[in-house]
Amino acid sequence: MKYAGAVLLFVFVFFAVGIAMHFSLYQQPGVFVWSLREDADSGKTAFSRTTLTVASSAPAAPAAEAPKTEPAKEAPVEPGKSAPAKEAAAAPKQVDEITLFDGKELGKWKKTSFGGEGDVFVNEDGNLEFGFGAVITGVNWGEAPPATSNYELSLEAMKLDGNDFFVALTFPVKDSHATFVVGGWGGGVVGISSVDDLNASENETMSIEGFEKDVWYKIRVRVSDDQLQAWINDDEAVTLDLEGRKISLLPGDIELSVPIGIAAYQTRAQYRNLVWRKLPSGE
Repeated sequence: MKYAGAVLLFVFVFFAVGIAMHFSLYQQPGVFVWSLREDADSGKTAFSRTTLTVASSAPAAPAAEAPKTEPAKEAPVEPGKSAPAKEAAAAPKQVDEITLFDGKELGKWKKTSFGGEGDVFVNEDGNLEFGFGAVITGVNWGEAPPATSNYELSLEAMKLDGNDFFVALTFPVKDSHATFVVGGWGGGVVGISSVDDLNASENETMSIEGFEKDVWYKIRVRVSDDQLQAWINDDEAVTLDLEGRKISLLPGDIELSVPIGIAAYQTRAQYRNLVWRKLPSGE
């Protein structure tokens, strides 16, 4: 009897707690998660499981609206003055100087297929080097030139071995091309090929210079709308007014050097610091 009374008391407390808990959660008769409900079809009352989502009947709080922003107001225009123009998109930056050789690889230069040419490679010092060829060895630029007038083209060149030109620098002159020959016709002729169909040994740009082996020489040509100039180191070798003159290439293999080319005739040579520069206005 003692145990039966304890069990009845436990059952009574258990269900009392369950009823109280259910009512506090769901505000309706039931025990724990079981609600006493009437079946709509049969009309009978029975217990059914209730979930906590049923008890949440409060409407959700509306989402906070983002603060409205006023469109920026333009500054008032004073009477008699026009409105300031809107800032234009930034124009692409004009390139005034281009390094044509990086000392690592040929890049956009191509070995010129003269036939019988020597090796062309970048040596361990990072210089472009030409080996001996049966005739001419050289490279030519594989893209359109940056400009055909109002520019300057420069490089440094060194003769290693041989007895003819170690530089034949071909370059555009407006709608044509010319070649600045350094050390041609046996090693000493300097000049432009061709002017009025006369090569560098025949026209007024010709001069005779001596060139030592294993010495770097800075070669520079400048083309403007009116004039063609060339320098060896700081000495001006050519000054030619272009008005009324025919500028062209010597017919033959050198025509393969367009639009920009470097060549040597039966001579080993090295080259470095190849740079194209746009001439500032007025220079």
